Amino acid sequence: MKGYFRKRGIRWSFTIDIGRKADGTRNQKTKGGFKTKKEAEQACAELIAQLSKGDYLEPSKKTVQEAMEAWLDSILKSTLRISTFDNYSKAIGKRIIPALGKLKLKDVNTDHIQSFYISLTREGLSPEYIRYLHSILKSFFKHQVRMQNIAKNVVEFAVPPRIGRKEQKTWSIEEAIRFLEAAKEDNQSYYIVYVLALYTGLRRGEVLSLRWRDCDLIQGKISVCQTLYYSNQQFHFLEPKTSRSNRLVSIPDSVVEILKTHCLEQEKHKKDMGSAYEDYDLIVANEIGKPINPRSLTGHFRRTIQKARVPKIRFHDQRHTHATILLKLGEHVKIVSERLGHSNAAMTMNVYSHVTSDMQKEAAKKFDMALQVKGTCQ
Repeated sequence: MKGYFRKRGIRWSFTIDIGRKADGTRNQKTKGGFKTKKEAEQACAELIAQLSKGDYLEPSKKTVQEAMEAWLDSILKSTLRISTFDNYSKAIGKRIIPALGKLKLKDVNTDHIQSFYISLTREGLSPEYIRYLHSILKSFFKHQVRMQNIAKNVVEFAVPPRIGRKEQKTWSIEEAIRFLEAAKEDNQSYYIVYVLALYTGLRRGEVLSLRWRDCDLIQGKISVCQTLYYSNQQFHFLEPKTSRSNRLVSIPDSVVEILKTHCLEQEKHKKDMGSAYEDYDLIVANEIGKPINPRSLTGHFRRTIQKARVPKIRFHDQRHTHATILLKLGEHVKIVSERLGHSNAAMTMNVYSHVTSDMQKEAAKKFDMALQVKGTCQ
C-alpha cells in the first residue's frame, strides 16, 4: 500500500489505493489541506497503518445536528426521565445545534468545542451551565464513537470552565418568619407550600406532589415518594430522582396543627365545589383540586417577597435556608443530609461548607473558653 502526494495551490494532499470496489473501479482515499509535504506524509503513514491493522473507521458524513436529533429521538427519549429529556432537548436546541449543528461529525475537533465554551463564557453564562452542556456533548460523542461514526471523542480533550465556590443565598430566621406572615395573609394554598418548603427542606416538585396519604399527622412524619413535573401543559407525577430522595421527614407540632386546620378547610371547600372538584388527594391544590402550576407559584413567591420586604431569593433557596438554619443551630450534618435526601453527608458538607466554616470558628472559641475556665480553676 503506497501513497501518492500532490500539491494543490499552497496545500498538500495524498491519495492511497486500497483495492477495487464491487463494480471493479479503483477504491481510493484522498485527504488534503496539509501545510507541508512532511505533514501529508505523516498523515498518510498513519492512515496506511490503520488500514493494515484493520483499525480504520470510515468517518460519518452526517452533520452534528442530524446525528444529535437522531440521538435524542432514538436513544434519550426512551431512557431518560421526562424532566431530564426536556432539559436536554432545550439545551441542545437553544445552544448546541446553533453553534455546532452545521459541522460534519468527522470534522469536529477539540478547538471547535473549546471555542464554543469560550463564547458561552463571554456571553455571561454560568460555569455550571457550561459544564452541563459539556456533559451532554461528551455523552453524545461517546455514543457516536460506540456507533462507529467517528474514531475518537474530541470532547474529552476540551476543558470546561471551573466552578468556583458559590455561597448560597438564604434567609435568617427572622426573615423566614416575616415571609411566612406575609404569605399567610394572602393565599392559604401557597402559604402551606412555603411552610412545608421552609420547615422540611423539600424541593418544589416534592412539596407540590405531596398527598394526604403521604402525611402521618399522628407521628408527625411526611413520606417523600414522588415529585411533580410540568411539561407541555401537562402534569407528570414522577418517582424521586434518586433512591435517597425517597425519604421520611419529621415535622414539628406547629406544622402538624397548620396541616390539620388546612385539611378541615380543604374538606369544606370540596363539599362546596361538589363534582367540579377533581380530588387528587393533594395537600396543596388549586380551586378545583388540580396540582398548582409551578410557574404560577414562582410568580406568587416573587410578589410575596416584595410584600414581606425580605431579600430576593429563588424558591429553591428555601431548601438552603432550612439546611443552613439547622446547621447553625448545631444539628448534626448527617441528620440534615437525610432530611434533604442527599446521597451522603459529604455532599451536604460540600454544599454548605460556608456554614460549617463559621461553625468551626465557634468551636475553636468554645474550646479556648473551656481551657481558660479550667485553667482559672486550678
